[in-house]
Amino acid sequence: MRNILVDAYVFDCGFEGTATYIYGLYTSLINNENVAVTFCASKHENLRFYFPQANVRFIKPKFKSRILQMLLGYTLQIKKGNYDFAHFQYYVPPIKKSRYIVTIHDILFIHFKKYFPIFKRNIYKFLFQYSAKKSNIVLTDSLYSKKCISKEFSIAENRINIIPLAAKEIPAINIDIKKKYDIRNYIHFVSRFERRKNHISLLKAYIKLELYKNYDIVFIGNHKSGDEFKCYKELLKIIPKNISQHVHFLQDIDNAELNAFYQQSACFVYPSFAEGFGIPPLEAGVNDCKVLCSNQTAMEDFNFFKHQFNPNNPGELEQKLMKIIEDENYPFEEIKQSILKKYNWDKIAKDFINILENAWE
Repeated sequence: MRNILVDAYVFDCGFEGTATYIYGLYTSLINNENVAVTFCASKHENLRFYFPQANVRFIKPKFKSRILQMLLGYTLQIKKGNYDFAHFQYYVPPIKKSRYIVTIHDILFIHFKKYFPIFKRNIYKFLFQYSAKKSNIVLTDSLYSKKCISKEFSIAENRINIIPLAAKEIPAINIDIKKKYDIRNYIHFVSRFERRKNHISLLKAYIKLELYKNYDIVFIGNHKSGDEFKCYKELLKIIPKNISQHVHFLQDIDNAELNAFYQQSACFVYPSFAEGFGIPPLEAGVNDCKVLCSNQTAMEDFNFFKHQFNPNNPGELEQKLMKIIEDENYPFEEIKQSILKKYNWDKIAKDFINILENAWE
């Protein structure tokens, strides 16, 4: 049996991105009798909610300080617990007492510098490169990220394994989204508010094409503070007053309602400039929603979508948006099955087990 310690501090902060990855991967992995999993986080109530299975353990960080925990806490806990592997996201502790697994989801900060502060770029590059070289197993989400990590960090591609995210098929949700939120037929976008996510091009296309005559537009994602709030304020500035009632900004939407939004949408648009993966288009696709997706960076792997576009060309977005809205022969089931076949947590967990066993030899 392989004993794995998982750095799960992200479950103390909410449920986005990395937490989704850990949840999906280990929910499938802990069903394997040859693996014993221990999660380390402060809020065990969050961990118990997502991992109610009896065969998992929870421990708390040795130090409240994240820095001290990474510098010393994990080293002491790994030694005491005699773990075979310790799994971290992006960066690892400096003192190594077990085989390290690191998932570097992306290194977009290197190739898309304008979206990241210079201080973060320098710190991230040092930590991620150090961690990749120190780890026994290097994971990433996509072929795009694998090639970038190999090139920028001078690591052979065969040392980097692709363990992507997956999307689950969800039964129809009995929630009337339009009635609850007072919206008409709508197109929508689910994402954090960041400049690289390209909310502004979608909003401009919606206005230019006069889609507000027949559709509302819904942006779902947190925009409470910091850079997210700045991005949100920039969007507000370009909305004409006469159509403001047709533009909706929602946040803190639970999973049931999020799936209902997918299932009742006229079209989901994902205009991002850069992604290390990009799970929302897949979630939309398995929820029987039309998807118009960017074809850049990791999203070029999503070639099963009938409609893709280059977000660097606003005219192409406008053209494809009209085309998908008018598409009466959209292959919903074919696209859903393509996604479920390739991005399936059970399959991904089996691949991960093989990677662990190869690293043990």
